[in-house]
Amino acid sequence: KDILVIYEQEAEEWALYLKSLFGLIVNEEGILLYDLENSSCKHQELLGLLSYKCKLLILSCGLLNCLNQKRSYFLEQVLKPPDNVVILLCGVENSEILYEILTLDGESKEISTDQKPEEYILVVKGIIQPDHQTISDINLSDVRRASEETNLTFKTEVLSERLESNEQSILVLPRRLSCENPGEIFILLKDEIDEETLEIEFVADNQRIRTQTASWNKKVKYVKALDFPAGPVYVNVYCGGVIKTTAQIEYYTALEEIEPILKKVADPIAFTCQALKFSSVEKVDNVLTSLLKSKISSYEFSPFQSEEEHHQQANSHLEEFPTLLHCAARFGLKNLATFLLSCPEATQACKITNKYGDDPESIAKKHGHKELRKLIKEL
Repeated sequence: KDILVIYEQEAEEWALYLKSLFGLIVNEEGILLYDLENSSCKHQELLGLLSYKCKLLILSCGLLNCLNQKRSYFLEQVLKPPDNVVILLCGVENSEILYEILTLDGESKEISTDQKPEEYILVVKGIIQPDHQTISDINLSDVRRASEETNLTFKTEVLSERLESNEQSILVLPRRLSCENPGEIFILLKDEIDEETLEIEFVADNQRIRTQTASWNKKVKYVKALDFPAGPVYVNVYCGGVIKTTAQIEYYTALEEIEPILKKVADPIAFTCQALKFSSVEKVDNVLTSLLKSKISSYEFSPFQSEEEHHQQANSHLEEFPTLLHCAARFGLKNLATFLLSCPEATQACKITNKYGDDPESIAKKHGHKELRKLIKEL
């Protein structure tokens, strides 16, 4: 018992091809092709399948769509230990969905239909004959002949088309949901389905929660979206206990929505003008100056740090704007700077450099605020 190949009916051509290919390194009698449709969870049969040295799963869209509770349990029992398992990606981009649906012990080796047959042999041989991980003893012409003799009508493109047709016949919307208020998920059906057998399963972080749908009309069903943290969640649409389609939806937070916008804002003063609907930078300058004046008069608050406080902070982390005067110099806030320069601590603030080694005067010069630079220099 050398190699067990598990497949779904639409991938039968690939299974036959792999049997002829691996027949070059082991006796074909030691290779078992196992159609998942005929899977059994009987203890004796599971023990027999576990005894194979290498288990190869052909992961196709059809296999994912036919997974029900019984077949999922079967795969969980057979696909171990993970070091002896190989997953052939056949028309699917990766195995993430499989690991979301199944509870497997660990990551297995992966190969894809884009790779050369010699690579398949090398991976499988590394499992069944770990001391002979080369293909130097195999005639490469035999490998090519095995590929040519097998009519691989089941191509990746066909799988992709089937997946697309599945998505078109059953559509899950929306694809993005707010964590704060996820709302409802709608299932749009191309054809009428027995709604009594229609179920939705949410799969995320080793959680699998299945729920019944409600009916909007004959071809539109809906379900209350469950609460999940931010990140991807897979939604399986079951009909009669069989997965008809799988969709990935994204849960997001309000902060995540606004974060990309904030990151794109290069000038915070310009952003402030837009956000607070100020007509100009001068308006922002006047408002900030007015607020600061009222703050100081009410609480005798100093806008500058003492020299000792500044050095303590400088030791813990360097800042671009160690004082408010540095900020005013950077963005050309003339009124604010004029007020700050009238404070007793202004002379000291003018000597403080930021993390780039710039004092307020050099900052104003660097950003072209000539009048502001002159004011600071005169101090």
